[in-house]
Amino acid sequence: MNINKTDFAGVQAVFGILVIAACILFLWFCWPLIFKGILNAGNLCGMAGAAVMIFYGICHRAVHQYIAGLWQAPFTRMFVILLAAAAVTGLALLLGAAAAVIGASSKEIPQNTPAVVLGCSVKGTKPSRVLQERIDAAYAYLTEHPQAVCVLSGGQGKGEDISEAACMYRELVEKGADADRLYQEPESVNTQENMENSMKILEQLGLSESVTVISSEFHLYRGRRWAEKLGYRNYGYGAHTDFKYFPTFFLRELIAVVHLWLT
Repeated sequence: MNINKTDFAGVQAVFGILVIAACILFLWFCWPLIFKGILNAGNLCGMAGAAVMIFYGICHRAVHQYIAGLWQAPFTRMFVILLAAAAVTGLALLLGAAAAVIGASSKEIPQNTPAVVLGCSVKGTKPSRVLQERIDAAYAYLTEHPQAVCVLSGGQGKGEDISEAACMYRELVEKGADADRLYQEPESVNTQENMENSMKILEQLGLSESVTVISSEFHLYRGRRWAEKLGYRNYGYGAHTDFKYFPTFFLRELIAVVHLWLT
């Protein structure tokens, strides 16, 4: 009897830890919404997933009983099997996307490889936090590669008074970057166009063999994928993302990568 009580207490402790971890995760995904008004597929799915984990941790016995009931009838049993298969497939795709995204940063980049900086939102005329991180990474890259040129890629979207390319150009020049090494691509509206339009500029400069993609570390994979499709030997140089916002943008990117694979 004592063994059973010990086992029961151990199981309850495990589910208690699950609930606590899920609560922390829920708040982590809430942070960008509460403090910055950021709401996207990343924190929406993250909050939903954390909420499911909290519910399961609290009501796991009822959930197990309900599933056991569904398992009794052939029709509902098939539903459970299909639901489990869909969940496993989705998880496998997300894990594969995570591996691809995490592995997109290059350990070594040939000296003075030309670069493309992928844009992000501008708040009026000021860079958003994510764009500022990419600007900082671009400046670091230009410092490490003193002969490299850099294409700044990003058009003007809703709520932006200037193009993302113009914003990056201004900020980099103010930091001390040589304006003659910077080229603006102010027309693109997504990652594919970022790379396609930027490559045309590099080709005009006679630089059509290799390129370094500079973006947030979670966004490098898609940029490098388009560079590869365009026939470039490519490298990834990641901008550090504030840990408070990383889960939101990382999960959103995993969803985008899975969508890219499937479509």
